[in-house]
Amino acid sequence: MAANKKEAIILAIDAGRNSLQLDSDGKTYFEKAKFCASMILKRKIFAESKDYLALILFGSSQTNNHLASQGCYNNIEIVTSLGVATWDLIKHINSLSPSDTTHSDWLNTLVLAADMLKKETEDKIFQDLQIVMFSNLATDISFDKIDIIASCIKTQYINLTIIGKDYEDLSLNSVVEQFIIKTEATAVNFDSVIPEISHYKQKEVTPRAWNIPLSFGNVFSIKVIGYKKIDETTKSFKWLSCRNYDTPDSITAMNKHTSYSYIENGEQIEVDPEDIIDGFRFGNSIIPVSDLDVQAYSYKSGPRCLQVLGFTKAKNIQRSFLMDGGAYIFKPHKEDIVAFSAIFKAMIEREELMIIRKVYINDCLPTIGAMFPQIDDNENYFVCVNLPYAEDEHLFILPSLELFKPNYEEKNAVHNLIDTMDLDKDGNELCMPENTHDPELQYVYDCIAQKAINPDQILLKTIPEHIQSLLNPTKSIMEKAKQPLDEIIKLFSLQQEINEKCPIEDNNTLQFDCDAEVDISKQCVITAFSPIEDFTKLLEIGFNSEIVCGKMKNITLDLIESSTSMDDLKKPASNLKVLRDFYIHDKDVKSYNNFMYLVKDSILLSGKEEMWSQFIDSGIGLITNQEVEISDISQELSENFIKHEVLEDVAAEFIIDDDDPLKEFL
Repeated sequence: MAANKKEAIILAIDAGRNSLQLDSDGKTYFEKAKFCASMILKRKIFAESKDYLALILFGSSQTNNHLASQGCYNNIEIVTSLGVATWDLIKHINSLSPSDTTHSDWLNTLVLAADMLKKETEDKIFQDLQIVMFSNLATDISFDKIDIIASCIKTQYINLTIIGKDYEDLSLNSVVEQFIIKTEATAVNFDSVIPEISHYKQKEVTPRAWNIPLSFGNVFSIKVIGYKKIDETTKSFKWLSCRNYDTPDSITAMNKHTSYSYIENGEQIEVDPEDIIDGFRFGNSIIPVSDLDVQAYSYKSGPRCLQVLGFTKAKNIQRSFLMDGGAYIFKPHKEDIVAFSAIFKAMIEREELMIIRKVYINDCLPTIGAMFPQIDDNENYFVCVNLPYAEDEHLFILPSLELFKPNYEEKNAVHNLIDTMDLDKDGNELCMPENTHDPELQYVYDCIAQKAINPDQILLKTIPEHIQSLLNPTKSIMEKAKQPLDEIIKLFSLQQEINEKCPIEDNNTLQFDCDAEVDISKQCVITAFSPIEDFTKLLEIGFNSEIVCGKMKNITLDLIESSTSMDDLKKPASNLKVLRDFYIHDKDVKSYNNFMYLVKDSILLSGKEEMWSQFIDSGIGLITNQEVEISDISQELSENFIKHEVLEDVAAEFIIDDDDPLKEFL
């Protein structure tokens, strides 16, 4: 039977005059208490927590509690009994205002809260009982029975947390200090708590064990247990489409219905969904694919497995080889600890990794991964990260930086910047994954909370401060980096390019500011279906030639990237002919020649080397000085450009020795 991790928590907020005292940042204790209480509830809702929570106000203008008849529990109001967190309770907390009541008896409030926990948790199982009190405990009250109250809290195993002032401030009162010690309470100030609870939590999921044998061929296997350690956070939510007729109480779920139809002779004919099949577009043809076709061509990887393909030196697996898809950790089964330890120690001594083939469930797509031996808290386990296939790898030619040699001052300035922005602060690394929240997910949660609390209001366009802080460096780092940054700005001066008016000619000459260039670019569209016609038409209309040529270049490179045969390259070749003629007429041969180097790289680096010679013979070569005098390309350079050179220097970096066990699957 699964362990019950449900908690019972009572939130007690000081709403008396005492709560109007200002904290160090100028905000009242009451304002901060409201924020903390509402954030606790929001975090519970988004985490889909089953915890039970209740709300008590002390120092309230009203008295509403089951012990009020005894005469010493006045001005204490039980707002809600124990139950799951709701948006209505958050709305109520946000609408609270402090009272003018002087008396805020926090000690009697603890008695009432402890009594609630005792009565309302009877016949129920809770892993933990908690009282969270928001108060600075500065009210003058009687401490006659404080020792008895402390004993009761201790006897009921109630965890007490006091948020308002830290222990050092509260210990100035010796009686309060002894109370905190006896109850083993936690006392913290708002400045310590607010950063910790300002971020939302997702639903906590218990890791599911993957029991699988780690097989070494047909020789032997050892039992291991796998857990998914790291996975990309999903940002999708299960939305329910609803219709609101009259009042919020009349919200009903909408039933969706999808129908399929086609038009024939002006008449709409509905089609049975069972007669609908998938289809794929290849060129101008649509290829229908039925369920039987899918079953026939679907790859069958076989039964689930975790198979060792071999071992390789750790230096052979570069960091750039590691793929996404999550990371698993594998621990030994208790029956095979000895065999697991022997393999683990051998890999450590030889500085080698294990290459594995993983099929998670029957007939799912297999993945290739690397097993890294890791030791954490004296526990040995493997970390598995996916590796790429040959099709996943892309080679790029990047310009060399050897021509750019900084002097001593420039290098020293950059070194100083790196030192001052080093995230390793006193041995505590900042921005570690386990402590860094996803700003996009936090913003989505914040927007949902806004609409849940105020459904009729428009969402705020400003990003909350605690989420904005996730997008920027910390204030302390930027303060330390100010001087190195000023030095870099001084040494590496950059001049801002000033754009002049961008003329667009038509029957009536018009001028547009460059601020409208983005809108003009959106209107300037060249399609892959008829790029030459679109190019010519846009120039005739009067669009800026630089924008039109840029669009033509982009669509040409896209067509080259998506091509698979020489026939596919005919359209981009025709595009280049039109561009070549335009640039010759416009006396801007340098733009065309520079672009052709990008075209060549695009063809060679996309695995179409054998098509290059035939492609370049289409009359699209470099514009030489024999054609146009202003060109700086000689006939010899043009002929060398046409030749195909094997990229030996780039390929060499990715060559793996024939004896290397990685060669067959990298």
